[in-house]
Amino acid sequence: MSKNGKPRIERPGVLNTDQIRELIDCKIIEGWNREKDEDIGKSSFDLHLSGRYWELPAGIKCRRDSRVIDLIERAKGKEKNITKAGLKIRPNGEYVLLFELNERVKLSKHFYGQGTGKSSIGRLDILTRLIVDNEEKYDYICPSRKYKCLYVEVTPLSFPINVNKGDSIYQLRISKGDFQKLQIQDEIVHLFSNLMKHDKGGPVSGEDQTSLRLNLKPTKDGAIALKAKSINEGLTPLKINAKKPYYSPEDYWERITLESKEVIQMNGSPALKVERNAFYILRSKERFTLPDDIAVYALAMTEEVGELRIHHAGFVHPEFGSIREDKRGTPLIFEVRGHDLNMLLRHGDLMAELKYYPMSLPGKGPEYYEEQELKPSKIFKEFKNENRNTQDR
Repeated sequence: MSKNGKPRIERPGVLNTDQIRELIDCKIIEGWNREKDEDIGKSSFDLHLSGRYWELPAGIKCRRDSRVIDLIERAKGKEKNITKAGLKIRPNGEYVLLFELNERVKLSKHFYGQGTGKSSIGRLDILTRLIVDNEEKYDYICPSRKYKCLYVEVTPLSFPINVNKGDSIYQLRISKGDFQKLQIQDEIVHLFSNLMKHDKGGPVSGEDQTSLRLNLKPTKDGAIALKAKSINEGLTPLKINAKKPYYSPEDYWERITLESKEVIQMNGSPALKVERNAFYILRSKERFTLPDDIAVYALAMTEEVGELRIHHAGFVHPEFGSIREDKRGTPLIFEVRGHDLNMLLRHGDLMAELKYYPMSLPGKGPEYYEEQELKPSKIFKEFKNENRNTQDR
C-alpha cells in the first residue's frame, strides 16, 4: 500500500490474492471479514450473504441512475432476515429471492469487476446473478467514486437448499483495465502451445485453444455424465457451504454410462438424450494446463442453445490443470439443463468459447477441483462401488 492509502498496483491485468488483500486494506473492498481470508483465491474472491434478503414478485434489472434498494421498494419487495437456523429454499418457489451481500466496492479509475457463481454452487443447479447499484449489466462493476452495494439473486432448480448468514455463494474477479480491452486476442492465443491438452494427453494446437467441446467417453468409473435425480419433497435441504464432503452422491445423482437408455450411437460416436427439465453434469474434451500468469473466462456458446441451457462457473484460475499429479491437465465441467423438449448432445459438440486474460501478477496456490473428471459439488462424498476396471479413454 502506498503512503496515501491507495493500492500500488502497477501492471494491468486480473488481480491475484495479494493484490485483492491490498484492495481490502485500502478499503476499496469494504465489509470484508478477516476470518474469511481463506475465501480469497488466485484470481477472484468470494462474496458473502449479509443475512438480509427480500422476496420479490419478479426479478429486477438496475440502471445507471438507480440504486437497487430503490428498485426493491418500487417492486414492493418483502424484507426479511435469515434466522440462526438458516433459510430453506425449495425449487419452483413463489418468489424471486434477492440477497444483500456483506461486501461493498468502490473501484477507482481503471479498475473493473466481473462476477460469476461459484463452481460448487453451479453444480447444484442453483442460478445466481449479481445486481449492483447503478450498473445496467448483471455480473459486472465499472469504476466509481462511490461505494456500490452488491446483491445476488439465488434460484435453486433441482435441489432444496439451506443458506445461512455469511455463506459464500458468488465470486468476483477484479482487473486493472477493462476486461474487454485486456482480453488476449485470438491471434496471440494461437502462439501459445501449452494452455490445453487433448483428452488423450497431447497438446492442443493454437487455433483450437479458444473453444471447448463435449466429451462423452467414459471416465475410469464408466460414467459419461451425472444426472440429478428427482428429489422427494421431504428431503433435507442441502447446506451449500458444508465444510467437508457431507452428502452421499447416490441420493442425488445418477451416473450415466454408454449402456444407459439415454445414450445412443450416431455415426460411431455416443450421443446423450438430454431430457426436458433434467439437469446434467458433463465435461470437456480439452484439458487445461494453464500457466500462473493467465486467467480464463469460459463463456457458454449461448446460455440458451435450442432446448438446452448450458452454464458453468465461468472462471478458470491460473495454474488450473498444471499442478495435477498425473500431468494430464484438467477438463472443465459443464452444467446443462433441458427445457421443454428432449434434445441430443453428441460427443464433440461445441459447448463454450474461451476468453484469456493476463494476470497483473502471477496467481499461485492449491485448486480444489484440480483432479476432477466428472465431479459434483464439493459438498458430496465420493461415489461408492465405482467400477475402476473401466479405463478413461
